Amino acid sequence: MNGIPLASKIVFVLSLLLAIPAQSEKGQKYTCPMHPHYIAEEMGSCPICGMDLVSLDTGPNTAEISEGSAERAIVTIPPETIQNMGVRYGRAETTQFGSRIRAYGVVAENERLRSEVSSRVAGWIESLGVTAVGDEVKRGNLLYRLFSPDLIAAQRDYLSALEKESTKRIRSAAVRLGALGVSDSLLASLRSKRKVIEHVPFYAEADGTVSDLRVREGAYVRPGETLAVIQDYATVWINAAVAEKDLAAMAADTPVRVVLPNLPGQVIDSRVDYIHPTVDPASRTGTVRLELDNTDGQLRPGAYADVLFEVGMDRRLAIPDSALLIGNDGSYLVVALGDGRFQPRKVRIGLSSGGFTEVVEGIDGTERIVVSGQFLIDSESVLRESFQKLQRLKLSLEDLSLSKSQIAMVDHLIDAALYLHEALVDGYEVSPNQLQPARDIREMLWPGFGETRLGPILDGAESAIAKAQQARTESAQQQALHQLVTVLQPWIVTGRRDHYLEKGVQLYQDASDGRLWIQMAGEAFNPYGTGQGARLQ
Repeated sequence: MNGIPLASKIVFVLSLLLAIPAQSEKGQKYTCPMHPHYIAEEMGSCPICGMDLVSLDTGPNTAEISEGSAERAIVTIPPETIQNMGVRYGRAETTQFGSRIRAYGVVAENERLRSEVSSRVAGWIESLGVTAVGDEVKRGNLLYRLFSPDLIAAQRDYLSALEKESTKRIRSAAVRLGALGVSDSLLASLRSKRKVIEHVPFYAEADGTVSDLRVREGAYVRPGETLAVIQDYATVWINAAVAEKDLAAMAADTPVRVVLPNLPGQVIDSRVDYIHPTVDPASRTGTVRLELDNTDGQLRPGAYADVLFEVGMDRRLAIPDSALLIGNDGSYLVVALGDGRFQPRKVRIGLSSGGFTEVVEGIDGTERIVVSGQFLIDSESVLRESFQKLQRLKLSLEDLSLSKSQIAMVDHLIDAALYLHEALVDGYEVSPNQLQPARDIREMLWPGFGETRLGPILDGAESAIAKAQQARTESAQQQALHQLVTVLQPWIVTGRRDHYLEKGVQLYQDASDGRLWIQMAGEAFNPYGTGQGARLQ
């Protein structure tokens, strides 16, 4: 079947799949898989290519579809065929979700878990407990030992106060040592040993990893100089760059889903921790911060992250995305009516998120829908509907079935032509408002008759009346009248001939230039001049 158009393949596959009997039945039509526009009443061969014809219908219509309805033709499928097609069912359910805002983010250190190691006194580093960036430290681990004359002098002052048992001096000396960074354990050692410690130890005050080391053994340090930075990576931040227009939708605790390239297949759920109050003037983005657990150490600062914000969270009637059919004229679902009967139905959709799409109008939660295998069903329904439209298009104007009220609507178009004729003959101004009801007829009748031979008449009449409304000269009005009567002529002469003869509507043609007009029975009045008019009806 290489080279066969997709639409033709669908016709052929469905014909085989649904196993329609080959014998001709009442109302049965046949078509060519290669030339679907060819339709025959009996089984045979295509006169264009010689291929065997296949059945067009998949079963009898079990319901009437009104013109202009949001529903397509009903398709009936045998149970065994439904199973072979892999049809699965579902229902619209109330699901909580909102719209998604996508942004990119960068993993960063949690600044709340950063601690800096700095010296409060001048001296020399005699030994280092950490020797490189990346060393792990625990609270209380030795970081370095410092030889400092100032610390030695302060210790001696403290020991002297202890010997003299001067409470005030002891307290003052202890405060001085504490201010210089001496730990309580060293003070306890001084009290018990009564001996100066030349290389004073300093210990880590928090767990973490050395992320910056700025000294080596033997280095001289000054008061206030940063020696190292210890960062705890138990939790990390993600700074997401969100477009300026989307910032208004953000709020604290907004649900977020994070995907990182270095963790394929994993989705991390989080919430907004903080929204920065400023916008970058260069990129026109604001920064939104997330805080993520990182006890396993897989989230590395500097890595990129794909961030999805779920905003406008609410409970909505939704269907799986797989159940939705998108066409040129909107979105459809295939509704299971029972007993093997299916019908595509037009729906109005809303938000889409997380594999679900909101259904605003067209279906409720009680109806069964097809969530798998609906493409073939919808294709067959479209083909049947197209065939029905083709059959209607073949109907002649006199065979069209119109109700009294619909005929009265078409009569408004005749009235518009009579009004234009009278205005031209009597010489008064045409009122656009007077013509507007006739112009609206096209929209009212189009859903039921747009696909019939009345459709072009409705289109042409609407165009002619619009031209008459805009006409500012007598010649423009004459042109609009001729255009309108020309369009209406088939309807007057063949469509409802007896109806208009009974009403006394007469059709005339200018003998000199062939322009048409209609008027009520009586003396002929040519709206195009003084020439004679020939009556056509």
